[in-house]
Amino acid sequence: MEHEAIWQLDSEESGMEKAYCCIASNARDFARFGMLFKNKGMFAGKQILPTEFTELATKPRFEDGQMYGYGFWLSDHLDKKIFAMQGILGQYVICIPEDNIMIVRLGHSKGRLVPGESFTEDFFVFIEETYKMLENAL
Repeated sequence: MEHEAIWQLDSEESGMEKAYCCIASNARDFARFGMLFKNKGMFAGKQILPTEFTELATKPRFEDGQMYGYGFWLSDHLDKKIFAMQGILGQYVICIPEDNIMIVRLGHSKGRLVPGESFTEDFFVFIEETYKMLENAL
């Protein structure tokens, strides 16, 4: 990341960072974080994270629940292998590695959850509209 971020603490007394969530940053730095996992731990020519860790983090963790990996939400929307980070206020970092797509959305409110899905309606709209824009660019 290029800019300082705010990382929430578990309490004011101990001051320990929440390692599982709660980072406030900007869209470009969130995209860089997504790219780190898309590129299997490699960033700017350096191996920052082990490849094995990034592969494990972005594949299903539970046999009976294919929607969650080790820290990333997973989707097969449009028959794509998608991994994503999502925030409680509608923030998303959506990565579709096979098409080299990274979608970042900073938010202030969360959309409506789609029944039977782990995502809100807008998650699917962001992906579909991205592909429409790419088709129109050709």
